[in-house]
Amino acid sequence: MYNVDAYIKSLTSNAVKLSKKVQDGIVENTRDLRFENQAHFLDTNEDKMREIRKNLDSKYEKEKLDGLKRLIAMISKGRDVSEFFPDVVKNVASNSLEVRKLVYIYILRYAEQEQDLALLSINTFQKDLSDKNQLIRAMALRVMSGIRVPVISPIVMLGIKKCVTDLSPYVRKIAAHAIPKCYQLDPAQKDALMDIISTMLGDNSTFTIGSVLMAFNQVCPDRLDLIHPQYRKLCKMLVDMDEWGQITAIDLLLRYSRTQFLNPIGKSTAQPASRTKKEKSVVKSFYSDDDSDVSHHSSDSESDESEEENNSVDPDLAYLLKCALPLLQSRNSQVVLSVAKLYMHLAPAEDSYKIGRPLVRLLRTHREIQYVVLNNIVAIASQRPYVFDQFYQHFFVRSTDPVFIRNLKLDILTLIATESNITFILRELQEYVKSSNKGFVTQAIEAIGHCASNIPEMAESCLGGLLKLSYSKSGSVAAQSVVAIRRLLQQRPGDSVFMITQLTKALDEITEPLARANIFWLVGQYSSQLQTVAPDVLRKAAKSFATESESSKLQILTLGGKLVALEGTTSKTVSLLFQYVLNMARYDLDYGVRDRARFLRALVYGKQKVALATIDLDSDENDHENGLQESDSTEQDAHNVDEDFAYSEKELNLSDHIKAILLSEKAAPVQENPSHGREQYKVGSMSLVLNRVVAGYEALPDWPKVQPDPSVRRLAATMEAPGYMNDRTGFGSDSAYAKSRQGQDISPAGGKGRYDGQAGAFRGAETLDKFLESSDEETSSDEEDDSEEETSDEEDTSDEDEETSEAESGSGVEDDDDEEEEEEEASSSEEEAILPTKRTNGRRG
Repeated sequence: MYNVDAYIKSLTSNAVKLSKKVQDGIVENTRDLRFENQAHFLDTNEDKMREIRKNLDSKYEKEKLDGLKRLIAMISKGRDVSEFFPDVVKNVASNSLEVRKLVYIYILRYAEQEQDLALLSINTFQKDLSDKNQLIRAMALRVMSGIRVPVISPIVMLGIKKCVTDLSPYVRKIAAHAIPKCYQLDPAQKDALMDIISTMLGDNSTFTIGSVLMAFNQVCPDRLDLIHPQYRKLCKMLVDMDEWGQITAIDLLLRYSRTQFLNPIGKSTAQPASRTKKEKSVVKSFYSDDDSDVSHHSSDSESDESEEENNSVDPDLAYLLKCALPLLQSRNSQVVLSVAKLYMHLAPAEDSYKIGRPLVRLLRTHREIQYVVLNNIVAIASQRPYVFDQFYQHFFVRSTDPVFIRNLKLDILTLIATESNITFILRELQEYVKSSNKGFVTQAIEAIGHCASNIPEMAESCLGGLLKLSYSKSGSVAAQSVVAIRRLLQQRPGDSVFMITQLTKALDEITEPLARANIFWLVGQYSSQLQTVAPDVLRKAAKSFATESESSKLQILTLGGKLVALEGTTSKTVSLLFQYVLNMARYDLDYGVRDRARFLRALVYGKQKVALATIDLDSDENDHENGLQESDSTEQDAHNVDEDFAYSEKELNLSDHIKAILLSEKAAPVQENPSHGREQYKVGSMSLVLNRVVAGYEALPDWPKVQPDPSVRRLAATMEAPGYMNDRTGFGSDSAYAKSRQGQDISPAGGKGRYDGQAGAFRGAETLDKFLESSDEETSSDEEDDSEEETSDEEDTSDEDEETSEAESGSGVEDDDDEEEEEEEASSSEEEAILPTKRTNGRRG
């Protein structure tokens, strides 16, 4: 009975202890799962700061993590916490990956201030470069390269060289990221880094190559000769790269192509004639499955012509354009813009229509992206408007569009207007005129004027619509309408009489100063065709001269001067009206009006005689040179000048040339697009968006005049990348990497071992001793096989010596084949000497 009671008591006490441990474990393990407020990490009182050091020295990973989180929070607030550097460095070798990440962030922040203490962690980083976890290897190199201490640059270089040959593509990617950092830390390492980049350009992993190209652009952007053997491979890998790697690769291939190929853009017309015919007969939906916008129902002759034109393009350049074409469907807008840049600056003009639909697709994204894309579309449409002419409906302004989007869409509509779509565009612009936003209405009227100027067939209908708008009660609308009419009339003088007569009838209703000034200018400029209307307009203007604006007064004075110059002083009515206006302007408050009145009075009524000097240049040039030489006597100099130049004064009366001065024909104004000048920059660049050169912008190189040697890009066919670079997989954990290869015979011994994540380490053997024994047996068996092969070779050589006479009497073709085989063996031996040794028995040589 006693034993039973004691047993029950001990069992009860053990159960209590076990339940307490389980409870503590559950609380500890579920701590990260609670949705607690993280704001307590930002508490900076002294008690919390003292707890940080205690947490960093704790033996529990959770407390260390809390202390590091509090430090990172202090850093984010700008507080200096460098005093904890020794306590943080002690945790650099922690087993927790979360703790290591925060320690690395802290070390990167204060390594420059605490260089001596930061050097203490270098040994740990070097050990981590051989860790079995690829994340730890990559993080170690990332932090070691981020410590900006010049003393450790050789160590960083060794780490980069080690990680370049790593089996993990992720580690090699980090090694590529470390190359520019090492170059900035020590520029003297440039030659060694260029050798590393040259080696890494042969990497076949699409996960790594983008970072390698970025390092190439930062370290040696001018060494395009390194791209020769990798050009076709880069084109082929372009589709499988990550998005930012695609952008970097396209920029690099664009610079390369501009220096290695002849210009194919000028080999085709700016707008193919067949395209205009096809787009009239075929209307396709926006989400068509066809890659091209042109119907495939074309004649055989047209296809033959396109094939002949494509044959004029270099095959390597055509291959690049073909490989980049699928990227137009990318979800990244910058990738699409990069491909558009490739087609704009490299492809023939007939192929540029392929970028129209993908760029229009980007207009369904955020308005910031829309603004950038629309600026690029404006630059493209100013050079090749046929790319977007069938997508005009996508550029119609929406009620939710901001001002900067709205203005760009109006510019694009004026650029892509053609005879086939001008009716629909003008109908849409007329709806914009009804908007309550007067600024938007003004922009729409200006767009109508641009469309009428670009397409003269529609100018007559546009003039009628603008004439109706000139009667608008809105001063800005009426003014802009009259300005647009004036520009169109200067281009179409035949329609001036009727339109100006209609404008003068509305002069009493139009009150906008700018509109009235333009009407007065039109009447004065075409006064020879308005002999009955022009004097009456001057009469009305003289009545309201005192209340007119400054610009209107100036044009009224000019109108009177033109009428007097046209009719002379014989017309008393016009002369009296002009003198009345001159007298009114004489006492005007504006000095510009008073100056204009004095000028016209002197020009029309004054008899000003101007002395003009005519130079006699018939004298000998040698005498002139002698006269310009220095002499001791000033009288002699004056005498020489008088002999060389003979002045004669003639009297010129400006009033005799008043018609030539006032009534001369004025050239039609050139309407410049507000976005003019963007086409000189690269598509997709910030300089194009801002319409000015920004820091870091590099213009495209000029096309070569002589075709460079294309054989340099064919050498890569005989080159092979090292074994560690043939893995085309991307980033993944080592466990996943190993699981994906389970059941595959990838070990050199032919067993079922699987990769561990380290360089050449395989799993699958029961113990290390058995693994080494098996490897020794394999090597011994290999040696025996080699010895047997050597004996058999000796026997074969004896037989071959007996048959040498017969071989010599044979044809010379066999000798040539033997020589080629010897050369191939020599080249393979050279490659084995250059490239890293291959893995044998699960270990790297």
